[in-house]
Amino acid sequence: MIFHIQHSHDESTCPFDTPEALGSTFGAVLPSLEAHDVNVLGAWVDPPGHQFFFVVETDDYAALVDGLAPIVSSGSATVRPVRDMQAAVATRMNPDS
Repeated sequence: MIFHIQHSHDESTCPFDTPEALGSTFGAVLPSLEAHDVNVLGAWVDPPGHQFFFVVETDDYAALVDGLAPIVSSGSATVRPVRDMQAAVATRMNPDS
């Protein structure tokens, strides 16, 4: 499954100005996801908005949660399963095929 993740934090938990904290949180999250066999398809950030966005693929939700461990305490995340739009439209337009 593909998941879209939006992680939000605020200025009180933002590690941006502390290199050690940044390295152990957002600097560690991509390697952590990969170590838990979560395929990271893309990752983006809006630093002034204190928002991170990830698109990942995994069939193991527990592995996804474990992979996010480095950033769990610095904010909150919304994790949504998503589907390829073109495939969804094609299926809907041709339900018998």
